[in-house]
Amino acid sequence: MQQAMPGQVTGHVSGAASQAKLYGALLDEELRHDAEAGKMGFAHGRRRLNSFPVILAFLTPWLTFILSFSTAAFYVHYTAPLCTTLLLGFVLLRCLYCMPSYRRGWKQSPNDGFYRYYLVCTIFWATAIGWVYGDFVFYRYMEPSYEAGRMVTYAEVNPSSMRMADGQVAPTRGGRFQDAGKVYFNHNTILDLDRAATFKLSDVYCVAPIRDTTCSENCGQDFWAVGKNCCSEDGKQWMCGDAGDKRAKSGLRLMENNDVASYRLAVLSASSKYQMVSPHPLFFHWLVDPVQELRIWEKHGFRRFIVAMLGSFGVSIVALYYILKTHPDWIK
Repeated sequence: MQQAMPGQVTGHVSGAASQAKLYGALLDEELRHDAEAGKMGFAHGRRRLNSFPVILAFLTPWLTFILSFSTAAFYVHYTAPLCTTLLLGFVLLRCLYCMPSYRRGWKQSPNDGFYRYYLVCTIFWATAIGWVYGDFVFYRYMEPSYEAGRMVTYAEVNPSSMRMADGQVAPTRGGRFQDAGKVYFNHNTILDLDRAATFKLSDVYCVAPIRDTTCSENCGQDFWAVGKNCCSEDGKQWMCGDAGDKRAKSGLRLMENNDVASYRLAVLSASSKYQMVSPHPLFFHWLVDPVQELRIWEKHGFRRFIVAMLGSFGVSIVALYYILKTHPDWIK
């Protein structure tokens, strides 16, 4: 057999050694890469997430806001106002009670304690913001709608005079219609804009008598159309409600109790200026269709609920994204 030359043997050994070194270097590089990927929470190019706490961290504040808003804004608040206040107040107090201990747990164990502290803080703020905004929607739109719908509807009302049981004609008094919510007047009814008046207190409170054109003497004057900031300060340019529509022959009872005192002062101004007597003034929004107006109020309330729901959805996504970027350890 032919013997290998010394130079050839040396070449084979050095080549094998070079290949072993190269293989070992690649193996070490691969192991180092896998170790770094494990530290960063990656496996096979994707980050390992515990999906349940992520979903819970997103849904809990969002659903809390929706429940808080809907409880404060809609029919539950109207039928059970005390229970609504106690329920939402209890949630806020419970969150405040748990916050200090959860915060201490977060400081002692940053990875494990942060999750509970994040949840209790978001539940607190979702409940508080939902309660405040829900109350605004309730008192601005929903409560007037519920109140007006619950009150009595009167039809063919003569705002100036009425025939008594004994056949005598007497002035129509507002005291007989204290429970009126929607009033449909007779076809002779008009707004007497020539005797409109105002009272100004930051806003301009406009009033105009509602009267029957066929009444010439001994006429009552307890029905008034009202509006805020919809007429000139002298009351001549009156554009409140559907005043410009000749089809308007009905009124929807004023439900904003905070404005009643100012409208009463405007009625006193009209009474002294035009020598009228109005012992029991009732205030109405002058409209073509009161039922449609109630539906518009309710639509405004529900539209704000939809906007708030979508807005809180976006805020929850942004908050969760920020937390995942700044505190990634609790989701592994």
